[in-house]
Amino acid sequence: GVLPLRSGSQERTSGLRVALLLQDPDDQMVASSVEHELVLSVPLDVDAVTRRTRIAAAIERFELGEFLARNPHRLSGGEKQRLAFATAWLEDPDVLLLDEPLSFLDEVMRERVISFVREMNANGTAVVWATPGGDDVELAQRVMTLRDGRIADRAIPHEPVHDIEVSPRAFQRSARVTFDAVSFSYDKRRVIDEASLVATAGQRILVTGRNGSGKSTLLLLAGGAIAPSSGRITRAVEERGVMYLPQSPERLFFAETVMEEICFGLERRGLSIETARQRAEEALNRVGLDAGHFAQRSPFELSFGEMRRVAFAIASALDPDLLLLDEPATGLDARGRAVLESLVGHAAGRGAAVIVASHERGAALACDRMLELKGGTLFEVADAHTP
Repeated sequence: GVLPLRSGSQERTSGLRVALLLQDPDDQMVASSVEHELVLSVPLDVDAVTRRTRIAAAIERFELGEFLARNPHRLSGGEKQRLAFATAWLEDPDVLLLDEPLSFLDEVMRERVISFVREMNANGTAVVWATPGGDDVELAQRVMTLRDGRIADRAIPHEPVHDIEVSPRAFQRSARVTFDAVSFSYDKRRVIDEASLVATAGQRILVTGRNGSGKSTLLLLAGGAIAPSSGRITRAVEERGVMYLPQSPERLFFAETVMEEICFGLERRGLSIETARQRAEEALNRVGLDAGHFAQRSPFELSFGEMRRVAFAIASALDPDLLLLDEPATGLDARGRAVLESLVGHAAGRGAAVIVASHERGAALACDRMLELKGGTLFEVADAHTP
């Protein structure tokens, strides 16, 4: 889970043990089970008794006991992040480098991780924390801002955020997805328990819940990617179909340029190359990426936030009847969150049924309904219309 950055060159590291947690914890999981991931993270110079004691403490501290035999890549985003932090703690580094470490975590685990980082810092670990902004900045003793390749030892004000102009047209769609007492289980563990749900055209639904509560599973069921263990799901979608953006949509990228990435689905629908390119340029501009600058760039050389916006542009260009977004606010700065809110509003305004899963109740989304998954049960939450 953690990448120990050790070099044979003492001039480079001065004997320090440096650990890095990447923005996406999936990129640094190497073992076939959570338990093996933990074992590999303990330094080799630690004796067997101390090794076992520290691993047991990490399992308890980061609530990993029920996952030990599972493949790390099969965990939820928040569970992977917890595992990544456990491996960092086991590494016992002198310097800890964190790349947006709270992105996938719910409120309870965020507070525990903040406490964990403060404790490590108090015990002598130097911590460098990269963040797009927000409450994370208040945790720092020193703030340095990176902008246009330059570092300033002070905070630089963000550019003002304005809503992206959209012109939703009156819609005549009949998009609808209905859950009738739907249940689903992974390895005999029931994740969704007799859930009932109706999402209709033009409706924005936010599904919240703690990490590992089954939010992603609910979206996969809604989109038809997996079948329920029991119960019934019915969908009424037209030619625009269903679009599901997973927690890390950039993992689905494959084209050489951003333009090709966006045009791929449009051309498969039968649009001409010219029409697809026009739609792609409009979508890029809609999400705040200048088409003249980004269209011919490789999607793999973009920043995390830019890749996320390209995924939003694909969703906007395809204009689906049912739009499913899994933790879409992860890793976004204030501008990116404004883009997300406009995307959701634009899609709903054109008649799509939109379901967003997020551990954040706000999630940069003004919703019509808010639901919470807890213990496999789906509850209606009263305070919708979240700002």
